Amino acid sequence: MRQYCLMGTQTLEQIIDDAGRLPVDHDRLEDRYRGVMLGVAAGNCLGIPVEGQSASAIRRHHPDGVRDIDPAEHDRPWDDDLAQTVMVAETLLEDSELDPDRLAARFLRWSRDNGRGIGVLTRQVLDEIAAGKSAAEASLEVWEQSGWSTAGNGAVMRCAPVALRWRRSGAALVRNARASALATHYDARCEWSTVAFSAALATTLSGPTVPVDELASALEEAAGTDWAAAGVGHVVEAIRQVPQRDLQELRLDDPMDMGYTLKAMQVGLWCLMQPGELEPSLIGVVSSGGDADTNGAVSGAALGARAGAQALPPRWLRRIGRAEHLVRLADRLRSIEGDD
Repeated sequence: MRQYCLMGTQTLEQIIDDAGRLPVDHDRLEDRYRGVMLGVAAGNCLGIPVEGQSASAIRRHHPDGVRDIDPAEHDRPWDDDLAQTVMVAETLLEDSELDPDRLAARFLRWSRDNGRGIGVLTRQVLDEIAAGKSAAEASLEVWEQSGWSTAGNGAVMRCAPVALRWRRSGAALVRNARASALATHYDARCEWSTVAFSAALATTLSGPTVPVDELASALEEAAGTDWAAAGVGHVVEAIRQVPQRDLQELRLDDPMDMGYTLKAMQVGLWCLMQPGELEPSLIGVVSSGGDADTNGAVSGAALGARAGAQALPPRWLRRIGRAEHLVRLADRLRSIEGDD
């Protein structure tokens, strides 16, 4: 996999714009777009049965790792990671700019119809929205009630379509990634980890993977003096701590930060940097435990962007419900990428 530093000091927007101007093989790009959406589904479904378990507990029941998706997943409602990713994609296809209130309204309807796997924080925010508050008001209130400490992975887990829609437009990607987080997650760490992963995913779709040091420096510049810059330092530090090779350094099953937005971002970035094949890499992430379904979803998006849908095992694809809809969404996002 090609990985190189784009020359000179660049803003995050410039890094994305420059990567988006590189020549691409259109068939390969289409496969990568599909790989992102199907990868989210595969990783999410693979991780559901072992969510919350330690790596050692998983090894006892799956000595060769979690290798297969439960056949029953095909006919079940989508889990929250995939369902919300789809809703982000559908919102981006309908609106030129992602409106947090419109996105949150989709989430609210989904939560009432099904809401499988919905996180506690997201549920609390949607309850406030149902009572008449805007998404920003609701997410701020719930965050304040948590003691300004809650920074869950519910925003970064669903952001992949932002990279698909705005692969060639850095400014739009940053704006829309932030808006997608604000629909439910007010903490600046959630906002900027979502921006960071979306940006890295976009550059990978274009061909190169932005090096983590360059991504971290550009993220500091992007935050500027915005109030959210207060939390960006944590995100930058986490980016710089992504291990080069050993996944176990991330300690995905550490109960102290299970479900933390920075942990999900880190495992996604780790997957973007690895030269290995998709299947063993995704199995390795899920089998490492912790918030395995969300780590799987984020990692699936990253590995799908790098390797494409053709790298996903057919046995997994056969067990993903409504996989054809995910392909259609990917193709539609590909058809309008970068359009204002």
